Amino acid sequence: MTSRAAGKRVVIVTGGGAGIGAAIATELGRCGDHVVTVDPLVAVDGTAAPTDSAPTTAERITTLGGSAEASNTSVTDASAMQTLVTDLVDRYGRLDAVVNAAGISRPTGFAKGEEADWAAVIDVHLHGYLNVLTAVMPHFARVGAGHVVGVTSGSGWRSADAGAYGCAKRAVASLTWKLGRVAPDGVHVNAISPIAMTRMVTSALKRNTTQPTSGSRVSGGLALGALPPPEHLGPLGAAMAGHVPTPRGRILFAGGSEVALLREPQLIETIRTAGTSSVESVVQSFLPTLIAAEKQQSTTGGANARFGEIFSAPLADAESPTGLNVLIVSDRLDLATSLTKRFTHSGCNVMTVTPDQAGAGFDGAKSLLQNAFAGDIVNLVIIALAGTVIDDADENWQSVIGAHSEFGAEIIADARWARAVADYAIEHQTNLRIVNVIDARNQRGSTRGQTVAQLFRAARGATQDLVSAFAIAEESANNHEATVALTHACAKMAESSELSGAELVVGDGWVGLRSHPSPAGSMVFGGPELPVWFASVLGEMSR
Repeated sequence: MTSRAAGKRVVIVTGGGAGIGAAIATELGRCGDHVVTVDPLVAVDGTAAPTDSAPTTAERITTLGGSAEASNTSVTDASAMQTLVTDLVDRYGRLDAVVNAAGISRPTGFAKGEEADWAAVIDVHLHGYLNVLTAVMPHFARVGAGHVVGVTSGSGWRSADAGAYGCAKRAVASLTWKLGRVAPDGVHVNAISPIAMTRMVTSALKRNTTQPTSGSRVSGGLALGALPPPEHLGPLGAAMAGHVPTPRGRILFAGGSEVALLREPQLIETIRTAGTSSVESVVQSFLPTLIAAEKQQSTTGGANARFGEIFSAPLADAESPTGLNVLIVSDRLDLATSLTKRFTHSGCNVMTVTPDQAGAGFDGAKSLLQNAFAGDIVNLVIIALAGTVIDDADENWQSVIGAHSEFGAEIIADARWARAVADYAIEHQTNLRIVNVIDARNQRGSTRGQTVAQLFRAARGATQDLVSAFAIAEESANNHEATVALTHACAKMAESSELSGAELVVGDGWVGLRSHPSPAGSMVFGGPELPVWFASVLGEMSR
């Protein structure tokens, strides 16, 4: 095996035992690389799989004349991943690329899924990827070369009720964009967002017995009949692992015969709040503009002036129902105090608690909500959690990876309140709104803003339109007044339900709206082999 590997590129493929990972590993073997498949060969849900006598991916590669070896290391074992990388570099004197395709599937969503299933999915898809990055990036930085290919999913950027999986994959996308900007010279961090008829897709369809057998919409909008086999994704994965010139910090959506470059979320509407007569008046006047921009995912401005004297206009508070029961869950005392004051002033009954006052886990959040206001119906839940305090002022690859360490705990903390709200609304058959104000002043917080928005996009559909869910990413500590005004508008203005699932943003002196990830350009070529012009067109699209 060692003689076969001599002089070859060395590439790790996690999840290389089956599906897309196996397809990429096989293609890399055909390209002449020494492939290390990393896969504990578990079932699709992460539990122990029955013994399989079929040849492994590594064995199939060597049978075809290639060079490969297999490892049963799990990406969830940080120490084992580090040992594997160290061993490979010691034995072969090099490590050229890593493709992280490891994944499991369990049923989770905005209104479904056990907490243990949420944790298991996040542990593999997000923490596993972070373990891989932590193991390989120091080596790539030392040698000034290397390719990282992460795997995200349309469930992490399209509107799909994918729960833990969607949140984890949205975090992988955020990491890709962030690391791409700060990776060392010569190191390329990118990701693919593939769709194929894998065992994860088929198992998900089997769980939903009402799903049609053909023409089904999966991963936020692709027809089942159009899904390619996993093998069609091999050439793209191998290309992004260093067999063609690649950009940095880019995500490619791939369906086998077509590849699309994804656009990173960007601000598409902003309005000034500093130096105005009434921040609330500005926010209320701007709400229809935000709704229109969210619907078409682009600004509605740029031609004619859309606002008159709103910056100097006094507050003309929109008519809204009084007597609402508002539960505020927060460990941010200053913000909780301001929110309490505003909602009390508008005639609401307010109950403020800290997260510690709820019992543990999903059940604790559900119990607290059920018992709030002595059992009277709750109309609004505001979540404002501080998250983990981190110092990520130095924007380099180490700080990006370190900032996201154990980030999954914050995803679950946000999900537990969303799940409690969904359960409550469905059980009581009552309309309920949830506003999550995210402290997004650092890299970890900005990723959290994206994951919350991604989760919340499914709220209305998952609850028969009972729950409207709003994500507000607070990127400045100096604009609490705008945060409170935007929270109040989302909670009490009837039309604001159209912003459920949007990523609203509060900056230093402004409020605004970010777009969701979306295709920015597409290459149609019939696949699966990439055309000779692939790299040059990708380079132009990536500029």
